[in-house]
Amino acid sequence: MADITEIRELAQKLNLWSIARGYIDLNDEKLSNHEYLKMVLEKELEIRARQKHTKLRKASKLPNKAFDTSNSNKGLKWQIKQLSNLTWLKEEQNLILLGKCGTGKTGLAAQLGETAISNGHKTYYAPFDNFIAVAEKKATNPKAEAIFSYMQECDLIIIDDVFYVEPTRAELQVFYRAVTFLNETRSIIFITNRELSAWIDAAEDKHLCQTLLDRMMVNCQIVRLTDK
Repeated sequence: MADITEIRELAQKLNLWSIARGYIDLNDEKLSNHEYLKMVLEKELEIRARQKHTKLRKASKLPNKAFDTSNSNKGLKWQIKQLSNLTWLKEEQNLILLGKCGTGKTGLAAQLGETAISNGHKTYYAPFDNFIAVAEKKATNPKAEAIFSYMQECDLIIIDDVFYVEPTRAELQVFYRAVTFLNETRSIIFITNRELSAWIDAAEDKHLCQTLLDRMMVNCQIVRLTDK
């Protein structure tokens, strides 16, 4: 009869760490060989999936917020249900979550980010100021470089508080270049409390701002949240 220690040593060589570390019971004698092997492998995959989710969730920097649909109108509930199937993410569409402060924009974005992570998609969340700082310093700061490199690996990037405060001309240029680069092969969720027309009114470089909006609006959905 095979010794459990020997089995765990073999599992370690095959990188089956859940078996090697004793997380899976190897003493169940009620199953046939095939059923038992299937059970062990399924448990290994289940544990790996949980570990992957935990790793992706930690790396995402998503805020611990939830979206309450109880006060949402039927149209918004329907739209959120459609977004939850992630077709927009598979098609590399952008989302713009637009509404006043306190309407749940960040909570909805976090919820969509959680759904993306649960489906194996790398996701990264950053407030606008942090996103700008990373994009500005990525060539000179190792930490910023690592974050920007991770964003390039992501399927979804969430940028919060866009135009909450008017960006300077230099910040808008950095934002435009970074968004244009990152948006080529992934989805971006932009969270804003300003109407898009107000972006142009607030921007120093109105032409660049209009060009930015034109790029963002290609293959994009707008989700309007209200406080009612």
